[in-house]
Amino acid sequence: MRPKALLRHAMPAVLLLGGLITTSAFAFEQPAVQQLTAKDHIVIFGDSTTVGGCRPAGYVQLLIQALNEQVPGVKVSAICKNSQKSGSMLGWIPGKFEELRKAEPAPTISIIVLGLNDGDVVAYTKNLREAVGLLRERKQTVILTTPTLHANLDKTKPRAEAARALATELKCPLIDLGAAYTDYAIKNMKDGKFLPGTGLYDNEESVIGLHLGQLGNTLSAKTILQALSLKPEWKMYQICLSVSGKGQIKADPASTGEKGREGYAPGTKVTVTFTPDADFKFTRWFNFEGTVKETAEKLTVTMDRPMWIIAESKP
Repeated sequence: MRPKALLRHAMPAVLLLGGLITTSAFAFEQPAVQQLTAKDHIVIFGDSTTVGGCRPAGYVQLLIQALNEQVPGVKVSAICKNSQKSGSMLGWIPGKFEELRKAEPAPTISIIVLGLNDGDVVAYTKNLREAVGLLRERKQTVILTTPTLHANLDKTKPRAEAARALATELKCPLIDLGAAYTDYAIKNMKDGKFLPGTGLYDNEESVIGLHLGQLGNTLSAKTILQALSLKPEWKMYQICLSVSGKGQIKADPASTGEKGREGYAPGTKVTVTFTPDADFKFTRWFNFEGTVKETAEKLTVTMDRPMWIIAESKP
């Protein structure tokens, strides 16, 4: 593994013109900050967004798939829990992380994806600094990230700025997820809402939320892959089929691939059928981008990207 030169990321002021978020001369491209070898073992420390990222088509699973396709042999583990703050790492490192060090290969790269649940910037910075020290004592290359957006463009800004400053101070590689999300929002939001088909979060109001929808998971995976000197692309597209209510989903043809990362070749047409449980009635198919809105129990989609589709049933 070899860190690349560290770069500062300047965030220009965001302006509101006619209700459309815009800026003069803003275009973010995540630079490559780390190169991998087949002997690397990446550990991701995260909160509920990483818990969600471990589901099929989540950002962790998309990352693992791309690594398997481009750098076979690299291992990825996640230490994560809902609602966790940066201080959680100080317990995880001597605990769960030490257990992972018994694995083969042992962890070599630690990526810290925390900060959404932190409030106190001073405590957040202190916790990150201490965590970096503990991980470096354990011979880790530590990569910091900036938090993704939460509720609005400014809520996580102080922690993003703190993470950028600390990465420079400690000479840590930086994955600027906050900048990637801000750039995306600038291009795809109007009057406080994402344009149709562009929502990043798991809500149907098309606003900036907390937990990631499919486009958010894909954006996180792409940004991390770029930072690791890899192509943000996949030879097959993963699909996550979930139920809001009670019932079963059947896909035809059946998906293929490793468990947790099942999917289809690009361009495959997939028909999904929902059968509600007794005393429940099917109501609709939907996704959080708003591009799936069907009320028939059968739905056909063309796999042109990773997908998360939900079947809803009610008593």
